[in-house]
Amino acid sequence: MLPSEIAVPPSCSAAPSPAPETIRRRIAACVIADFCITADELAFGSRGPQRAALARQVAMYLCHVGFALSFEGIGRLFHRDRTTVAYACRVIEERREDVWFDRRIAALERRCALTQAEGGR
Repeated sequence: MLPSEIAVPPSCSAAPSPAPETIRRRIAACVIADFCITADELAFGSRGPQRAALARQVAMYLCHVGFALSFEGIGRLFHRDRTTVAYACRVIEERREDVWFDRRIAALERRCALTQAEGGR
């Protein structure tokens, strides 16, 4: 029997990865709740208020670090250039040296990962 002919039980097959847009929506929901902003503020065309800009940077960072999306792909999802996404990731990495901020981001990472594992429930 060839390896391609061996049946793989459904429980052993890898679950399909969610689409990048699904990942973005679920991360956005977590970030919006954490930062107490609206979806419109997160998606603001320009930089927007400082809190919204930081929330957007966090969301882009979580897409990259937590779900291995590329800078280019994240840029498309957030209507930003890939260099803007790279900058956002650097800003958040640097801010993680602050213990309080690091704990907040770690909690958001766990919440986003749990939301993805549960299918966004």
